[in-house]
Amino acid sequence: MRILIRAVLIAAFVLLVPHPPVEAQSKGGQFKGEIVATLLPNGRDMKLVQPFGYIDAKGQVWDVPAGAETDGASIPGIFWITHPPFTGKYRSAAVIHDYYCRTQTRSWQDTHDVFYEAMLTAGVDARTAKVMWAAVYNFGPRWGAGVAKRALPPSAEEQKQFMRDLDAWVARADPSREEIAKAIDLGRVPK
Repeated sequence: MRILIRAVLIAAFVLLVPHPPVEAQSKGGQFKGEIVATLLPNGRDMKLVQPFGYIDAKGQVWDVPAGAETDGASIPGIFWITHPPFTGKYRSAAVIHDYYCRTQTRSWQDTHDVFYEAMLTAGVDARTAKVMWAAVYNFGPRWGAGVAKRALPPSAEEQKQFMRDLDAWVARADPSREEIAKAIDLGRVPK
């Protein structure tokens, strides 16, 4: 009887105590604090009330101070139906990404890459994380020496088509991020 009670208590502990997703454990990333924010008068953006941060798998700290503003996830409005800016497991990663896109104190590549890693840490599935990373890689800001000026942003319909093609390719072939970046840079995301 004692063994059964002990087994039930252990099972309850394992099931009830929050654990990071297995993928997050293998990635080694970890969030610091919780997102506590207030909605700004524009009804769209939020301001952090307390500091928040992320420690990536390499041990690099990505702190976001209290007072920093965020728009949740910098997702084009046409995608809000499927990926609203302030909901979803990617919200924590988006706060880190927003801050470093605004301050540009880290490279654009590292900033977009930490978005991907932090999404995995937050429990976003690998396919969604790759597609969202590819969206910021393709449509997101770039800065620093040697960054060429980008053409005008594509139309909403072109963005939708790109995302449909990208999602289908990731679902079908599970390409690496390096393969995705190469295809985007060449302008040839497989259909």
